[in-house]
Amino acid sequence: MMARLGIELGARTLRGVRLEGWYRTRARTVEIEWDGAHPAEAVAALRQHLGPARRIALALDLPLLFTKQVKLPALGPAGKRSILRLEPERFFAVRAEDIVPAVRGDDNLVFAAKEGPLAEWVAALEQLGPVDVIEPGPVALARALGRAGLTTAVTVLDAEGDGVGVVEMCDGRVVRARRVFGGLDAVAAALRHNGGTPATLYLRPWSEERVRALGALVPDATLLPLPAVGDVVGAFLPAYGAALASGTALDFAGTLVPPELATRITARRRRALALASAACAAALVFALTSLDASRARATRELGAGLEALRQRAGPALALQNELEALEREARAIHEIESERSDPLRVLLALSQQLPAGAYLRGLRLSGADGQIDGYAPNASRLVAQLGGLPEFRDVHFLSATNRVAVGDRTYETFTLAFRYAAAP
Repeated sequence: MMARLGIELGARTLRGVRLEGWYRTRARTVEIEWDGAHPAEAVAALRQHLGPARRIALALDLPLLFTKQVKLPALGPAGKRSILRLEPERFFAVRAEDIVPAVRGDDNLVFAAKEGPLAEWVAALEQLGPVDVIEPGPVALARALGRAGLTTAVTVLDAEGDGVGVVEMCDGRVVRARRVFGGLDAVAAALRHNGGTPATLYLRPWSEERVRALGALVPDATLLPLPAVGDVVGAFLPAYGAALASGTALDFAGTLVPPELATRITARRRRALALASAACAAALVFALTSLDASRARATRELGAGLEALRQRAGPALALQNELEALEREARAIHEIESERSDPLRVLLALSQQLPAGAYLRGLRLSGADGQIDGYAPNASRLVAQLGGLPEFRDVHFLSATNRVAVGDRTYETFTLAFRYAAAP
């Protein structure tokens, strides 16, 4: 069996962990300088040191991530992810760029990465093998620390010029993560802001000079290096944690896997399921052709073989059902999003186009169909003005207009219907 390869992508450094073996896993590690704009050289070095792999899992370090507490409606992870991908500039410092968010249904912590560079890195790394998982580095680190029996901890990931990451974990789960600039003084302030300086801090990398400087700022804390897990030293734990997730059934909404790659992963797993089924069928045929002439013995052996096949196919069938359910949910969300108009965008368009002296009393939307009512000095002119815009289609009166006097001015009441199609 070919190995699993976990890779942590940092701002300037790439760390890889290759895991081999079933019962007794062996690990090999490598650290390579890399440039995210030109990943080919780093991929060639990875191939030379660690070789190809059956599955590749990626973990993105904090300098490559957006991290934010985002309050969203009470939806599942897939629904929250759709909202963040629909209008990323409302939540993150991006402009005209797509993002891939990793969300959870039970809290507001969101990690996100720019989709364009991420797609380029995946394309380069898939020369070594298919990418199976992409996740935030802090999540992979928490998984690896769990293997060391450390489920609650505060880690300081010092990238110096690229900022210092402060990650807090509780019960094996990342609860806070932020990147701090301004030196170790800012790190100490961030630790105190998060509820007081913790009793123990785990640092990466371990530098005596930086440890002494940080220790002087947080004298009540014990500073320790990240622990080793088996053959893997602390500096490589995020890459190791990513490798542990490779091949497992994950909710894509909680990862940084782009939708296109998620589709490919799903198809790849289905092909693997089909091959496993074919192997089972071939094994059954071989067993049947090798049976003894004795009917009684053939019956017993056939029954045993069928029972073994059912047990082996059970997890694969369960995975197939789960993947089909996720696919149906994704299609339903996409259909809802494509048919629903954004009320705020419709209201903004109406506010910009209503003539002077016109007032709205109500706005109702159902999918792309809308209805407004209010007052205007000239209701017919309002219909003509809205009907001349590309966003508003099929503008017409729903009822006759009436003249009413408000103070010393005369207005016409109106009730209009329209279809709204946002400009591309």
